[in-house]
Amino acid sequence: MTLTPEEESQKAELKAELLSMVQLKLAADHPIVLDWLERAVNFLGKDQLEPNERWVYNPAIDEFEQRKVQ
Repeated sequence: MTLTPEEESQKAELKAELLSMVQLKLAADHPIVLDWLERAVNFLGKDQLEPNERWVYNPAIDEFEQRKVQ
């Protein structure tokens, strides 16, 4: 899969943030980690969504769900 320059930038940003979180030793349920996971899932799983959908973390079931966005 060929990435656009914008996607390459997003990928590099996600990678840098992941390395920072590892150095900080944040817990898996830390809000920063959960936010990062949601952004990473939406970056990696965007081909599985309609243009008006996003992956959103649902803590009640501890899974990501597809949801419509405004």
